[in-house]
Amino acid sequence: MQKIKIMHVVSSAASGGAEVYVKDLSISMSEKGHDVFVVFLDRASETGRDLEFESLFLDELYQSGIAYDFMGKSCRNNPIKGLLGLARICRQFRPDVIHSHLYYGAIFSLFQLGVPHIYTHHNIKLKASPWFYRLLDLRTIAYIGICGACETLLRQVTHNEVVRIDNGVALTRVLPKHDYQVYSPIKLVCVGSLCAQKNHILLLNALSRIPDFEYVLTVAGEGVKLSELKDLAYTLGIEDKVKFVGSCKNVKKLLNESDVFVMSSAWEGLPIAQIEATLTGLPLLVTDVGGCSEIVDQVGNGLVAKVDVEDYTNKLEKIISDAALRLKFHKNALNNSSQYTISNAVERHIELYARVAFK
Repeated sequence: MQKIKIMHVVSSAASGGAEVYVKDLSISMSEKGHDVFVVFLDRASETGRDLEFESLFLDELYQSGIAYDFMGKSCRNNPIKGLLGLARICRQFRPDVIHSHLYYGAIFSLFQLGVPHIYTHHNIKLKASPWFYRLLDLRTIAYIGICGACETLLRQVTHNEVVRIDNGVALTRVLPKHDYQVYSPIKLVCVGSLCAQKNHILLLNALSRIPDFEYVLTVAGEGVKLSELKDLAYTLGIEDKVKFVGSCKNVKKLLNESDVFVMSSAWEGLPIAQIEATLTGLPLLVTDVGGCSEIVDQVGNGLVAKVDVEDYTNKLEKIISDAALRLKFHKNALNNSSQYTISNAVERHIELYARVAFK
């Protein structure tokens, strides 16, 4: 296949699912012989994100021969600066296709004439009015839906092509759990930003309703809700059973050493953390939002609960108490999850890029 010059535009070199996914895509695309450049809007120092994580993120790109640049947070408040900044980078790199992964990148890309633009919306929740997509339609060749639910959502707001490409994870970031033996207390793990979307309040309240079960919950992630969640765990009397470990540098080790992955999100796209847990071989409990249930339905490795404390508590109690069920979910996870690897996602992306860049 012809070599393609691909420019990804993403928010930051941070631990978010979309950001890590773009990194995995970029590295895999580079390994396949394509020329990849990553444009970041923000630096970690500008947004209060983990500086060490950013350094490790950027080093991975560098080691893979992938160039990158930063536009600066000020572009969020000064669109002209953003337009000129992206234009400068485009003149240097001369991409065949621009792939934006956030609204600002999509807006700035609209004015890079002569270069086809693709946009991925990484969530089931729109953060802009439908009219915004009429503007994007002027220059966006195609949209990517990262799950069935996201594909349906995009088709409601755009008249242009929508392609479904499910998220995937690089196998180098997964340590499969082949020996699934569970001892008391059961080790629950939750990975994700500490924000309203991830809805940790539901998870903590559900845990407080099962005081007779032996468990320990490890919460990995950074975010504005940390103090509030610690206070809630104390108020609920479960502070001794919940560990907040911040931004985790070795997620694959954490998942491999855990027994059950739990997620209580209020809205989602197709969570990278859930895919990582699935490829690891963990049983799952997730809420029925976005594409979360699509993974469970396809793989058969968990339970899906409503965004409701009573239903979530019931499902949590079931997955903790039923050892045979957990073992079944573990085996299904290892046997049925290959479609969620990064190689599948990259192949579909490259097909789309080639079609729009060289038509």
